[in-house]
Amino acid sequence: MLYICATPIGNLNDISLRAIAVLKTATIILCEDTRHSNIFLKAHNIENKKLIALHEHNENEVSLKVIEWLKLNHIIVQISDAGTPAISDPGARLCNKVLGAGFKVSPLPGPCAFTALLSVSGVSSPTLFYGFLPHTSSQRKKVLQQWQDSSFAICCYEAPHRIIECITDIISILGDSRIIVMGREMTKQFETIKKLTAAQLLDFISNDANQQRGEFALIIEPSALRADDLISAQQTYALEQMLIELPPKKAVNLNHKLFGGNKDKLYQLALKYKAN
Repeated sequence: MLYICATPIGNLNDISLRAIAVLKTATIILCEDTRHSNIFLKAHNIENKKLIALHEHNENEVSLKVIEWLKLNHIIVQISDAGTPAISDPGARLCNKVLGAGFKVSPLPGPCAFTALLSVSGVSSPTLFYGFLPHTSSQRKKVLQQWQDSSFAICCYEAPHRIIECITDIISILGDSRIIVMGREMTKQFETIKKLTAAQLLDFISNDANQQRGEFALIIEPSALRADDLISAQQTYALEQMLIELPPKKAVNLNHKLFGGNKDKLYQLALKYKAN
Protein backbone atom coordinates (compact mmCIF):
# COMPACT_ATOMS: atom_id res chain seq x y z
CA MET A 1 0.00 0.00 0.00
CA LEU A 2 1.20 3.51 -0.82
CA TYR A 3 -0.24 6.28 1.36
CA ILE A 4 -0.18 9.94 0.35
CA CYS A 5 0.00 11.89 3.60
CA ALA A 6 -0.68 15.58 4.16
CA THR A 7 1.61 17.20 6.74
CA PRO A 8 1.43 20.54 8.58
CA ILE A 9 1.93 23.76 6.63
CA GLY A 10 3.23 25.43 9.79
CA ASN A 11 1.90 24.36 13.16
CA LEU A 12 3.27 20.87 13.81
CA ASN A 13 0.10 19.87 15.69
CA ASP A 14 -1.98 20.09 12.50
CA ILE A 15 -1.75 16.38 11.79
CA SER A 16 -4.43 13.70 12.09
CA LEU A 17 -4.26 10.82 14.53
CA ARG A 18 -4.68 8.42 11.63
CA ALA A 19 -1.74 9.96 9.76
CA ILE A 20 0.51 9.55 12.80
CA ALA A 21 -0.61 5.94 13.24
CA VAL A 22 0.13 5.06 9.60
CA LEU A 23 3.48 6.85 9.66
CA LYS A 24 4.45 4.80 12.71
CA THR A 25 3.62 1.55 10.92
CA ALA A 26 5.35 2.56 7.66
CA THR A 27 8.54 0.80 6.64
CA ILE A 28 9.55 3.49 4.12
CA ILE A 29 8.76 7.21 4.15
CA LEU A 30 9.28 9.24 0.98
CA CYS A 31 10.26 12.82 1.81
CA GLU A 32 10.74 15.89 -0.36
CA ASP A 33 13.64 16.90 1.94
CA THR A 34 14.66 14.29 4.52
CA ARG A 35 16.26 16.92 6.78
CA HIS A 36 13.08 18.97 6.88
CA SER A 37 10.86 15.92 7.37
CA ASN A 38 13.00 14.67 10.24
CA ILE A 39 11.96 17.69 12.33
CA PHE A 40 8.28 16.88 11.86
CA LEU A 41 8.71 13.13 12.38
CA LYS A 42 10.75 13.50 15.57
CA ALA A 43 8.16 15.94 16.97
CA HIS A 44 5.65 13.08 16.83
CA ASN A 45 8.05 10.35 17.98
CA ILE A 46 8.22 8.71 14.56
CA GLU A 47 11.77 7.40 14.45
CA ASN A 48 13.95 4.65 13.02
CA LYS A 49 12.29 4.81 9.61
CA LYS A 50 13.92 4.43 6.23
CA LEU A 51 13.67 7.91 4.70
CA ILE A 52 13.99 8.23 0.94
CA ALA A 53 14.24 11.57 -0.86
CA LEU A 54 11.59 12.03 -3.54
CA HIS A 55 11.52 15.39 -5.31
CA GLU A 56 10.81 16.83 -8.74
CA HIS A 57 14.24 15.81 -10.09
CA ASN A 58 14.13 12.12 -9.15
CA GLU A 59 10.41 11.32 -8.95
CA ASN A 60 10.37 9.04 -11.99
CA GLU A 61 13.42 7.09 -10.82
CA VAL A 62 12.21 6.67 -7.23
CA SER A 63 8.71 5.71 -8.43
CA LEU A 64 10.15 2.61 -10.11
CA LYS A 65 11.86 1.65 -6.85
CA VAL A 66 8.60 2.18 -4.97
CA ILE A 67 6.87 -0.34 -7.21
CA GLU A 68 9.57 -2.90 -6.41
CA TRP A 69 9.20 -2.21 -2.68
CA LEU A 70 5.43 -2.59 -2.91
CA LYS A 71 5.94 -6.01 -4.49
CA LEU A 72 7.78 -6.91 -1.26
CA ASN A 73 4.75 -5.80 0.80
CA HIS A 74 6.29 -2.65 2.24
CA ILE A 75 4.00 0.02 3.72
CA ILE A 76 5.14 3.24 2.07
CA VAL A 77 4.07 6.79 2.92
CA GLN A 78 4.83 9.87 0.85
CA ILE A 79 5.01 13.28 2.53
CA SER A 80 6.09 16.66 1.19
CA ASP A 81 7.80 19.48 3.07
CA ALA A 82 4.42 20.99 3.92
CA GLY A 83 0.80 20.41 2.97
CA THR A 84 -0.62 17.80 0.62
CA PRO A 85 1.66 16.00 -1.87
CA ALA A 86 0.92 16.55 -5.57
CA ILE A 87 -0.71 19.95 -4.82
CA SER A 88 2.06 22.10 -6.32
CA ASP A 89 4.44 19.50 -4.93
CA PRO A 90 5.85 16.16 -6.16
CA GLY A 91 3.53 13.16 -6.07
CA ALA A 92 1.41 13.07 -9.22
CA ARG A 93 3.93 11.08 -11.28
CA LEU A 94 4.48 8.69 -8.38
CA CYS A 95 0.74 8.00 -8.08
CA ASN A 96 0.38 7.51 -11.83
CA LYS A 97 3.12 4.90 -11.95
CA VAL A 98 1.97 3.06 -8.82
CA LEU A 99 -1.66 2.97 -9.97
CA GLY A 100 -0.52 1.87 -13.42
CA ALA A 101 1.37 -1.03 -11.82
CA GLY A 102 -1.86 -2.19 -10.17
CA PHE A 103 -1.14 -1.18 -6.57
CA LYS A 104 -3.49 0.69 -4.27
CA VAL A 105 -2.89 4.32 -3.34
CA SER A 106 -4.74 5.74 -0.33
CA PRO A 107 -4.92 9.38 0.84
CA LEU A 108 -4.30 10.54 4.40
CA PRO A 109 -6.01 13.93 4.06
CA GLY A 110 -5.03 17.02 5.96
CA PRO A 111 -3.49 20.48 5.61
CA CYS A 112 -3.36 22.34 2.29
CA ALA A 113 -2.62 26.05 1.95
CA PHE A 114 -5.33 26.46 -0.70
CA THR A 115 -8.16 24.94 1.33
CA ALA A 116 -6.93 26.62 4.54
CA LEU A 117 -7.13 30.07 2.95
CA LEU A 118 -10.41 29.34 1.15
CA SER A 119 -12.04 28.32 4.44
CA VAL A 120 -11.49 31.78 5.97
CA SER A 121 -11.75 33.87 2.79
CA GLY A 122 -15.47 34.56 2.72
CA VAL A 123 -15.37 33.71 -1.00
CA SER A 124 -18.64 32.12 -2.16
CA SER A 125 -18.12 32.03 -5.92
CA PRO A 126 -16.89 28.84 -7.63
CA THR A 127 -13.13 28.57 -7.13
CA LEU A 128 -10.29 27.19 -9.22
CA PHE A 129 -6.81 26.25 -8.02
CA TYR A 130 -3.88 27.24 -10.25
CA GLY A 131 -0.76 26.76 -8.12
CA PHE A 132 2.47 28.72 -8.56
CA LEU A 133 2.34 31.51 -11.12
CA PRO A 134 5.13 31.76 -13.73
CA HIS A 135 8.39 33.26 -12.52
CA THR A 136 8.70 35.99 -15.17
CA SER A 137 6.46 39.02 -15.39
CA SER A 138 5.68 38.52 -19.09
CA GLN A 139 4.54 34.92 -18.60
CA ARG A 140 2.68 35.83 -15.42
CA LYS A 141 0.75 38.53 -17.27
CA LYS A 142 -0.25 36.06 -19.99
CA VAL A 143 -1.79 33.81 -17.35
CA LEU A 144 -3.53 36.72 -15.62
CA GLN A 145 -5.04 37.86 -18.92
CA GLN A 146 -6.91 34.55 -19.12
CA TRP A 147 -8.70 35.47 -15.88
CA GLN A 148 -9.90 38.94 -16.85
CA ASP A 149 -13.41 37.74 -17.64
CA SER A 150 -13.52 34.69 -15.41
CA SER A 151 -16.51 34.14 -13.13
CA PHE A 152 -14.31 31.98 -10.89
CA ALA A 153 -12.13 32.97 -7.97
CA ILE A 154 -8.58 31.80 -8.63
CA CYS A 155 -6.15 30.57 -5.98
CA CYS A 156 -2.43 30.74 -6.67
CA TYR A 157 0.79 30.46 -4.70
CA GLU A 158 3.67 32.92 -4.72
CA ALA A 159 7.20 33.10 -3.34
CA PRO A 160 8.24 35.96 -1.02
CA HIS A 161 10.83 37.43 -3.40
CA ARG A 162 8.19 37.77 -6.15
CA ILE A 163 5.15 38.85 -4.15
CA ILE A 164 5.42 42.60 -4.90
CA GLU A 165 6.00 41.97 -8.60
CA CYS A 166 3.05 39.56 -8.62
CA ILE A 167 0.60 42.03 -7.05
CA THR A 168 1.90 44.74 -9.40
CA ASP A 169 1.16 42.52 -12.39
CA ILE A 170 -2.31 41.72 -11.04
CA ILE A 171 -3.03 45.45 -10.87
CA SER A 172 -1.66 45.92 -14.39
CA ILE A 173 -3.89 43.23 -15.91
CA LEU A 174 -6.92 42.89 -13.62
CA GLY A 175 -7.10 46.40 -12.16
CA ASP A 176 -6.34 47.96 -8.79
CA SER A 177 -9.85 47.39 -7.42
CA ARG A 178 -9.81 43.59 -7.81
CA ILE A 179 -10.33 41.96 -4.40
CA ILE A 180 -7.53 39.65 -3.24
CA VAL A 181 -7.42 37.44 -0.15
CA MET A 182 -3.84 36.94 1.01
CA GLY A 183 -2.67 34.22 3.37
CA ARG A 184 0.94 34.54 4.56
CA GLU A 185 2.69 32.08 6.88
CA MET A 186 -0.63 30.40 7.64
CA THR A 187 -0.83 28.52 10.98
CA LYS A 188 2.58 29.92 11.96
CA GLN A 189 3.45 32.51 14.62
CA PHE A 190 3.34 35.49 12.27
CA GLU A 191 0.30 34.43 10.24
CA THR A 192 -1.26 37.24 8.22
CA ILE A 193 -4.62 37.01 6.45
CA LYS A 194 -5.89 40.09 4.62
CA LYS A 195 -8.81 40.73 2.26
CA LEU A 196 -8.14 43.96 0.36
CA THR A 197 -8.23 45.50 -3.06
CA ALA A 198 -5.10 44.83 -5.11
CA ALA A 199 -3.96 48.43 -4.61
CA GLN A 200 -4.48 48.29 -0.84
CA LEU A 201 -2.69 44.96 -0.61
CA LEU A 202 0.30 46.28 -2.56
CA ASP A 203 0.55 49.24 -0.18
CA PHE A 204 0.25 46.97 2.85
CA ILE A 205 3.04 44.65 1.69
CA SER A 206 5.30 47.40 0.33
CA ASN A 207 5.21 49.39 3.57
CA ASP A 208 6.15 46.48 5.83
CA ALA A 209 9.25 44.42 5.03
CA ASN A 210 8.03 41.70 7.39
CA GLN A 211 5.04 41.14 5.09
CA GLN A 212 7.44 40.25 2.27
CA ARG A 213 8.65 37.12 4.06
CA GLY A 214 7.31 33.58 4.18
CA GLU A 215 5.00 31.57 1.96
CA PHE A 216 2.00 33.17 0.24
CA ALA A 217 -1.34 31.92 -1.01
CA LEU A 218 -3.63 34.31 -2.88
CA ILE A 219 -7.28 34.08 -3.88
CA ILE A 220 -8.15 36.52 -6.67
CA GLU A 221 -11.88 37.14 -6.67
CA PRO A 222 -13.78 37.63 -9.94
CA SER A 223 -14.54 41.23 -10.78
CA ALA A 224 -17.71 42.60 -9.18
CA LEU A 225 -19.31 42.82 -12.62
CA ARG A 226 -18.55 39.23 -13.49
CA ALA A 227 -19.53 37.89 -10.10
CA ASP A 228 -22.96 39.52 -10.32
CA ASP A 229 -23.58 39.12 -14.03
CA LEU A 230 -22.28 35.72 -15.06
CA ILE A 231 -23.81 32.31 -14.52
CA SER A 232 -21.33 29.65 -13.40
CA ALA A 233 -21.07 26.21 -14.98
CA GLN A 234 -22.36 24.68 -11.73
CA GLN A 235 -25.38 26.99 -11.71
CA THR A 236 -26.08 26.35 -15.40
CA TYR A 237 -26.03 22.58 -14.88
CA ALA A 238 -28.34 22.90 -11.87
CA LEU A 239 -30.79 24.99 -13.91
CA GLU A 240 -30.86 22.35 -16.67
CA GLN A 241 -31.72 19.65 -14.13
CA MET A 242 -34.44 21.77 -12.49
CA LEU A 243 -36.08 22.43 -15.84
CA ILE A 244 -36.68 18.70 -16.26
CA GLU A 245 -39.24 18.81 -13.44
CA LEU A 246 -40.18 22.50 -13.07
CA PRO A 247 -41.55 25.25 -15.30
CA PRO A 248 -39.05 28.04 -16.13
CA LYS A 249 -40.28 30.55 -13.55
CA LYS A 250 -40.13 28.10 -10.63
CA ALA A 251 -36.79 26.69 -11.79
CA VAL A 252 -35.30 30.19 -11.99
CA ASN A 253 -36.63 31.17 -8.56
CA LEU A 254 -35.22 28.04 -6.94
CA ASN A 255 -31.90 28.37 -8.78
CA HIS A 256 -31.57 32.03 -7.80
CA LYS A 257 -32.35 31.20 -4.18
CA LEU A 258 -29.58 28.59 -4.13
CA PHE A 259 -26.90 30.34 -6.19
CA GLY A 260 -27.81 34.02 -6.53
CA GLY A 261 -26.70 35.84 -9.68
CA ASN A 262 -28.58 37.82 -12.31
CA LYS A 263 -32.20 36.65 -12.28
CA ASP A 264 -33.06 38.14 -15.68
CA LYS A 265 -30.18 36.31 -17.33
CA LEU A 266 -31.21 33.10 -15.60
CA TYR A 267 -34.74 33.44 -16.97
CA GLN A 268 -33.43 34.13 -20.49
CA LEU A 269 -31.26 31.03 -20.24
CA ALA A 270 -34.20 28.93 -18.98
CA LEU A 271 -36.35 29.99 -21.91
CA LYS A 272 -33.52 29.15 -24.32
CA TYR A 273 -33.22 25.64 -22.85
CA LYS A 274 -36.99 25.10 -23.04
CA ALA A 275 -37.06 26.27 -26.65
CA ASN A 276 -34.44 23.64 -27.52
